[in-house]
Amino acid sequence: MKRAIIDSNKCKSCKVCEVEKRCSMNAPFRESAEQKPWIDFYMCSGCMKCKLICPNGAVDEIIQP
Repeated sequence: MKRAIIDSNKCKSCKVCEVEKRCSMNAPFRESAEQKPWIDFYMCSGCMKCKLICPNGAVDEIIQP
């Protein structure tokens, strides 16, 4: 099963995270504006649109059993 994961080394913690804003599954999440977002694997559908949306290329694809 494909899932998205945010690489914290590539993430620039944009004030308005396009991935968080545009994900139709609401999978990207941050607990506060100061933190980097992460993807909730249970919410992620694996569509990988976020990989195209992120201007910093911080979204990677992983395969989970």
